[in-house]
Amino acid sequence: MKKRPVVVRLVGAALTLLLLWQGLATVSYLSGSTQLANIAGKGTINAYMTPLFKQYWSVFAPDPIQADTELLIRAKVNGSDTDWFNISRADVQRSILHHPVPSRLYLTNFALTSHYQVSAELLPPGLQSVPKKSFVGADWLDQLKKDLQDGGSAKDAAAINQFTKDETAMTSMVSSVALARWGEAVTAVQIKIRTIPVKPYAERNNADYQVKPAEFDAGWRGIVRVPEIDLAAITAMYGTEAAAHEGN
Repeated sequence: MKKRPVVVRLVGAALTLLLLWQGLATVSYLSGSTQLANIAGKGTINAYMTPLFKQYWSVFAPDPIQADTELLIRAKVNGSDTDWFNISRADVQRSILHHPVPSRLYLTNFALTSHYQVSAELLPPGLQSVPKKSFVGADWLDQLKKDLQDGGSAKDAAAINQFTKDETAMTSMVSSVALARWGEAVTAVQIKIRTIPVKPYAERNNADYQVKPAEFDAGWRGIVRVPEIDLAAITAMYGTEAAAHEGN
């Protein structure tokens, strides 16, 4: 029997190893086990799976997603407020609609919005109003932390730390979008999270039934500049050419 060429055998071996790695990474990622997820080194599997292979199972029973979530931002430019810009719609238009192979990159902003929303809701009742306050200026984050710590207690530390982390990540992201979209004159940013319930199954054929969106408006935040972010790339995604996706 004639042996296959060396190149063919090497390619076959490489593909086999790749498939084995993909299977191992997927199982480890979905296991929920930190030890298993770090089997190839801390953070290696998470970095590999995100964002292209990230798994979301919340569309299935027993607790499927029952609402659409949208992230909108606006900015203060030369003392005036801009119109709201719908990042989520821009993501869908750019990454999903009319794409034969939809990108999963939009899930990054979706996950960030979800994490922010959850961590804000998990703040104790006495601190629920803090995210809606405005904190501007170069020390806005210190102001926010002080308000949270002054109004909380030792048992609230975990919730406060998680919200602070998600707030920093959110403000960093929307600051980059605002600077790319509206320019260097931006001095502050604000987010709105809109939750649009899915029409109940019983009302699926009722043309008169209107869903009632719920909106969460955070306060204004000072700008966070992230040096390593390529603003040119952000401009290509969310710049003025995306004006068709604005709206509130």
